[in-house]
Amino acid sequence: MDLSTTHYAYIALAAFLVGFTKTSVGGVGILAVLLMAIAIPGKASPGVLLPMLIAADIMAVIYYRRSCQWHILVKLMPAAFVGVMLGFVFLRVVPDLNFERIIGWVILGMLALDLGLGEAMKKHAKGRVLTGIVGVFAGASSMIANAAGPVFGVYLLQMGLKKSEFVGTRSWFFLVMNMAKVPFAVGLGLITPQTLTLNISFVPAIMVGAFLGYKFLALINVQVFSILIRVAVLVAAARLILA
Repeated sequence: MDLSTTHYAYIALAAFLVGFTKTSVGGVGILAVLLMAIAIPGKASPGVLLPMLIAADIMAVIYYRRSCQWHILVKLMPAAFVGVMLGFVFLRVVPDLNFERIIGWVILGMLALDLGLGEAMKKHAKGRVLTGIVGVFAGASSMIANAAGPVFGVYLLQMGLKKSEFVGTRSWFFLVMNMAKVPFAVGLGLITPQTLTLNISFVPAIMVGAFLGYKFLALINVQVFSILIRVAVLVAAARLILA
């Protein structure tokens, strides 16, 4: 990869945002995806981004290690693993289809249900059918476009979790999901020794972002947190649709 100083600056900012979004509200991670795509066009971009996401997930798990709601993850994980495998198959069989746009529209649909149905959604959120659907879609969208955050965010909003529980549960989910994606990413040629060498250089930026994100989350109340999550979901969906 022939990178200029400007490209390195984009990657550094993306690394900072990855760290920040993993320990706070989320949402700005979509900007990190955009910056990485500008700095490193093509399939190498997600290959550089995935190890950064894993590093930030580890930091988030350390910060919120006592806040994870494991009963939620136990229900979601099997379906999410199925989704990751389906996403891998889709990428191998039909790599040119615009899955990002499809994912964006589904996310908008979930957000509309969240806003329109409210309490009715909460009653069904813990059911097996909806949990299975969310799990499969989160796994597939994570594998295809690193876009499971908005899907999982809308789902967790229905659980009435505290801020720390929301982020702690999200952190463990994505640490496991992103680790599960590594063999597939290597098989697709997305992660190479060269991309991993580049990743190491930006770990400090991820650490700074994670620390500031952790401090930021402590300053906002639950109502503002819920609003910011929904705004982040809307922005992420719009970005995927317009990509």
